[in-house]
Amino acid sequence: MDTAAATITEEHIGTLVDRFYERVRADDRLEPIFSAAIADWDEHLRIMRDFWSTALLRSGRYRGCMMSPHFGLPIAAGDFDRWLDLFRPTARETLPASDAEKAIVFAEAVTEMLRQSVARLG
Repeated sequence: MDTAAATITEEHIGTLVDRFYERVRADDRLEPIFSAAIADWDEHLRIMRDFWSTALLRSGRYRGCMMSPHFGLPIAAGDFDRWLDLFRPTARETLPASDAEKAIVFAEAVTEMLRQSVARLG
């Protein structure tokens, strides 16, 4: 999406989340990690829409802990890089340009926090 003046909406966020997780579920590296951890994909997508709505629109809908669900998962350092490799183009395709870059910067920061936390907890 290349309209820099456009304003992000909940519809944009829904499209971002749905398309991104379609890619995750089709990815040979990430799919086994996610499928082992997620029993209810509809619920997971709802939570992720709330998370990204809170991150990008300050809606306050997400009330969970973003760190704890990742602890104990078999995540390797390169898995975070692969996650970003899928997220970046999805954000650029589904969000207004300026919002896509904000989402990517936020995703990179969250990914780094998760990477460090998972590495510490081993």
